[in-house]
Amino acid sequence: MPVKLIAFILTLLIIVSFIGFNLENSSDIRIWFGENGLLTEVPIFVSFFVMYLIGVLSVIPFIVGWKWKKKTDKKTDDSEMEDKAENGKKNVRVLGARKRRKKEAEIIESEDTDDSNNDEEVEEVAEATTETD
Repeated sequence: MPVKLIAFILTLLIIVSFIGFNLENSSDIRIWFGENGLLTEVPIFVSFFVMYLIGVLSVIPFIVGWKWKKKTDKKTDDSEMEDKAENGKKNVRVLGARKRRKKEAEIIESEDTDDSNNDEEVEEVAEATTETD
């Protein structure tokens, strides 16, 4: 916790010193073609601050979408867990994506081996019935 506080204070000092050194520096910014889209004598730190805010605002939809997707994935996992519980399967805790895929692969493999054992038993029974005939 103190490390984050110290890092925040140092970052704030760097930003304030940047603003202090560039108070006199200004530039003309052309937003649109012609004289109406020209801003004159805009301080450099203001233009950088505006660009930073535009960057922050452009990231917000991605963060909200990521959290919304994560929430809907959790709901589908919960509904899958309820379906498995209804089918008589063991109710396991929600696993991470890798662990969940590994667990599903193990279940499929175990079902495949059960099917192959059943096939062998069927073949043995078929051979036994053909031998008695």
